[in-house]
Amino acid sequence: MSKEVTLILRNSSAENDRIRNRQLIAFAVLFLAMLAILLWIGHLAGQTSTDLRSLVLWSVIAMVVAVCYGMMALAIYINRTAARLLRTIERLSQQIAPPTSGV
Repeated sequence: MSKEVTLILRNSSAENDRIRNRQLIAFAVLFLAMLAILLWIGHLAGQTSTDLRSLVLWSVIAMVVAVCYGMMALAIYINRTAARLLRTIERLSQQIAPPTSGV
């Protein structure tokens, strides 16, 4: 494999690692946000003077955060699969000897 292709492969792998770190941070933040929203909804539901509109509003916000949380989990899975693919390509490229010119 040529040096240019190897360099591109390594840059793609490094970029994939940086994105994975950001995704894990976002995943943790979304988890904590979801936990806080659910605790807040539980607090609102426990009060006798709670307005039903605020309870429904916070429930909708919880659903939006839950959908984003699921999308982030899917993005992490896709990123992990792409990283495995890049590592496999890199290993295969190291095993294959470059063609020699028989002049």
